[in-house]
Amino acid sequence: MKLIILLIVGSLTLMANAPNNRFDSKVKYEYNVYLKVLNLKLGQASLSIKDPDNIEGINVYHLSFNVRTTRLGDSIYKIRNEIDVWINKETLNVVKQNKSIRELRKKQNSETIIRNEKGVTNEKEFIVKGNSFDPYSLILILSEFDIAENQSKKFNIIDAGKSRMIKIKNLGTEMIKTPYGNKQGYTLSPINNGKPVLKNKGDMEITYVSINDILVPARILLKLGGGVLELRLKKIRE
Repeated sequence: MKLIILLIVGSLTLMANAPNNRFDSKVKYEYNVYLKVLNLKLGQASLSIKDPDNIEGINVYHLSFNVRTTRLGDSIYKIRNEIDVWINKETLNVVKQNKSIRELRKKQNSETIIRNEKGVTNEKEFIVKGNSFDPYSLILILSEFDIAENQSKKFNIIDAGKSRMIKIKNLGTEMIKTPYGNKQGYTLSPINNGKPVLKNKGDMEITYVSINDILVPARILLKLGGGVLELRLKKIRE
């Protein structure tokens, strides 16, 4: 059994690190959104790879993340979040963020531009550490990094003018249910003192499975102000 698990992890790692241009092709992942503590369906979400772009001479991938609650979800915790992120094709570092956040009675719009070691959010400047990433783009790009089982890696995160460092750990493999059958996958999670924890707003735990030889984020736990949401893959549109 241990040998089988090692072979699975090894094959997933090879797929994650294999040279590919999968971000050059448009695709949309659609999810049902549940309030995790009650297993109650609250809405829908989508994660899209759009056409590649160029921003001031930098070739970028354009990613989009949206979460919207239904009428039932609105009565519990209304969400209308629309997030667009552009990341450097070569480094996968964040170049630009456009975020429209509508949660409960909170409304916040922001535009962030990153240039070298300087960032500007809504005309307010801040210092950017090298090799910084957008938290929502990590949903797609974390599988590009080689994080072995029970090992972790640190990431500098930029989110609407605020920066912090998080540590992501590979928690190992598990079998999960998807619309494309039961799949063996592995889970990456933020950790604190070596233990998985979703303690900050925007923290995510992601389980990846292989569908048509592509590592897909099939389950996402997302910490928002109203608690932890669970996004379960519903459909892939290409």
